[in-house]
Amino acid sequence: MKNSIRDRKQIDDSLELSADIDFRGGERGKYAHRFGEVERDEELAAQYLVGQGFRVARIGADRFAKTPDFRLLKDGKLVAYCEVKTFERDVWLDRMLVEAPSGSLAGGARPDPVYNRISNAIHTAAKQLASANQDHGMLNILVLMNRDNRAKYQDLVSVTTGKWDPLAGIHDKTHEQLSEGRIREEKSQIDLYVWLDAYKDDPPKLRGFFFGNYESRPKVCLLFGIDPDAVKTVA
Repeated sequence: MKNSIRDRKQIDDSLELSADIDFRGGERGKYAHRFGEVERDEELAAQYLVGQGFRVARIGADRFAKTPDFRLLKDGKLVAYCEVKTFERDVWLDRMLVEAPSGSLAGGARPDPVYNRISNAIHTAAKQLASANQDHGMLNILVLMNRDNRAKYQDLVSVTTGKWDPLAGIHDKTHEQLSEGRIREEKSQIDLYVWLDAYKDDPPKLRGFFFGNYESRPKVCLLFGIDPDAVKTVA
């Protein structure tokens, strides 16, 4: 595979990585930092970052440590820390159908889980990134690997801004309990959000960037080769 991190040897993959517990459902509490930790998607994210010209180095031997996943280097210098979070397909209704008695109805109304999963990812990733980058001297990058075809890049923008669809000029307020609540301070600690769709068998596709910290925007654009005029900025 072109730009394979194994072929180019730009990631330290000599460590034995094994997950003893499946936390893809986003369980919270003592192990909240494990939300969205999926090894295959960390590998795919690393491949994407190598393709952007970074050298990617895993941090530590424990994938479930309260630290970010990777250090990112360019020209031999540390430039950023990166955390990867996965959104798996929501299987709530599938479980309800399996568990329901034969001939009975299953399911029911409940809040859309997509927005809570996005805020959970930001909340946990911000803490993990801060553990390695306490003074925010380096950039903080959050790669969101989406495997749920009901979730979309615009949902990220909505949760972080508290506006319905500002990219389309719709500024109605929404999700303020998230944007101005639990992630009010944390969302700006992440300099760049990278949304990759991976719910098909094809390689992950970049759907959008979002700048969490306007002041670091020029530096991020330079490192990632992003045309600043091609990415809308939402206040």
